[in-house]
Amino acid sequence: MRQDEFDKYVDKAIRCDTTACSAPAGPLPVLTPDKLARLTALLAAGRENVWYNSGDWGTVREAVKQMDHRECLVCKAMGRHSPARVVHHVKHLRDRPDLALSIYDPDTGARQLISVCKDCHERLHPESQRQYRPHFSPLTAERWD
Repeated sequence: MRQDEFDKYVDKAIRCDTTACSAPAGPLPVLTPDKLARLTALLAAGRENVWYNSGDWGTVREAVKQMDHRECLVCKAMGRHSPARVVHHVKHLRDRPDLALSIYDPDTGARQLISVCKDCHERLHPESQRQYRPHFSPLTAERWD
């Protein structure tokens, strides 16, 4: 599938019907100015993994997965079924840390956090895939063709 076709399905998943998603059970954590300052400092230090291991993020991540019935919304938009493993920030955390715990974008009303499978998350973040390059040249030019 081409990237532009994939992007159409992502847009469809973001604009999902809110009545099809169940409401989160229980109260969700709020991003206070202190938490936002801590998150901004972690992002500046390149330590966002600390944020992703926090209790606040774990609570919101679990609530989003429950809302989406633990299904990948992108695959669902394509007519397939895949279990969701990851909760994806539509507007990246580095770009909009103020939306770190927001399920919906207050500016547009669209989803800010969506459940996706590992394959779709890798397609959404191709820049994070490791590129393996040989670290050294071969010892000899000998070939066995």
